[in-house]
Amino acid sequence: MVRIKKNIRFSWLITLFVLISGNVIVAQDVQFSQLFSDRLYLNPAYAGADYCSRLMVSYRNQWPGIQFPYVTYSASYDQYSELLHGGYGIRLMKDDQGGGVFKMFNADFIYSHKVEINPETSLRLALEASIYQRSVNTNDLVFADMIDPRYGVIFPNSESINTQSILTPDFSAAMLFNRKNYFLGVNVSHIPHSIVPEHSLILPMKITAHIGAAFPIIKNDSKRPSYILEPNVVYIRQQNFNMLYYGMYFDISSIALGVFYRQDLKFHFDAMILSFHMDIKQFKIGYSYDVTMSRFLKHSLGSHE
Repeated sequence: MVRIKKNIRFSWLITLFVLISGNVIVAQDVQFSQLFSDRLYLNPAYAGADYCSRLMVSYRNQWPGIQFPYVTYSASYDQYSELLHGGYGIRLMKDDQGGGVFKMFNADFIYSHKVEINPETSLRLALEASIYQRSVNTNDLVFADMIDPRYGVIFPNSESINTQSILTPDFSAAMLFNRKNYFLGVNVSHIPHSIVPEHSLILPMKITAHIGAAFPIIKNDSKRPSYILEPNVVYIRQQNFNMLYYGMYFDISSIALGVFYRQDLKFHFDAMILSFHMDIKQFKIGYSYDVTMSRFLKHSLGSHE
């Protein structure tokens, strides 16, 4: 009976969201913790930046302590092309929310053009074209006429929502400036459309700015850095949402340890992120855990990525 009550409460929250939105779903982008591992998501201008083929696969389980955690899968591929004077890439992502009630899928296609200013300085300009799909599984929603006061949910769903699946194109633009061990990037995602049809998916514009560096602090006998500090700062703004992500990686040969913090501009801390990466020949394996610092989500059991 307790489980039934929890399901009903959660389902009513979903129903209220759909009704208030007036059949227009306003989405916010998925939030990752290992931003510099999924670099095409952070900044599409990274496509082809390594001058070799690069394949990335990731899995994120956000707040496993709640009944319906947020689960996200993503994969990307990019490489450099002399013929195109830059790089190209493709990225796929699938996100499940509310136990599969809300689902999102998107495919991104990227071209990044490299402008070499001098041997130590370069500028990359990128364009990204995307297809987004958002869907609502109404079969898992609970409405008032489905509930019996004594036995709980026993009646079939007689309600219907006009729009259950929405497909829309999207575009983004980005730049990445590199000089020696320093970099600076800006990514403008979800460039607004001049016409937004009824029942279409509204994707608020997102602006991402990031800056970082790599400082070798100890060198071995071969003059190659063996200990490196990599401080990074990322700022993200989307509608009224502002986020600061900052911290540092400490590279020890083939192992990297990271500590980052995520907060808003009012110094309300969301999480401390602990990460571990290891290079094994041509592969890199990484894991991160979000230590939740918000009181509201103290029983969420963090996030795994």
